Amino acid sequence: MKTDSELAKKYGKKIPFKTPEGYFDNFTEQLMKQLPEKETVEMSEISMWERVKPWVYMVAMFCGLMFSIRVIVGEKPENKTDYTIESISELPDEYIEPLMEQTMMDDYTLYQYLTDADTPIYP
Repeated sequence: MKTDSELAKKYGKKIPFKTPEGYFDNFTEQLMKQLPEKETVEMSEISMWERVKPWVYMVAMFCGLMFSIRVIVGEKPENKTDYTIESISELPDEYIEPLMEQTMMDDYTLYQYLTDADTPIYP
């Protein structure tokens, strides 16, 4: 590739492009004459529906989203049991067995707990 000095020797430093004298003096007036006339566009009045429409769409979107989530996730059924039991002897055996399994006590620890023994429940 040729260096700048070689190119300067071959072609010189003369600028090859020139503009006519006084070209930029009247440039803006000549350009404005060549442009077409600007068309005036009348703005119509915005109706109330056009102003409210984005908000209505947003509310509808959130309602649909909430409904979709309720359908997909669903509601857990509530097991309401209204027991007013005065003592453990009134509780049916079918309810005692799961309670005993959840306590994770062996028979001896349960015996100590039920007899109100003074020894600690969990050593």
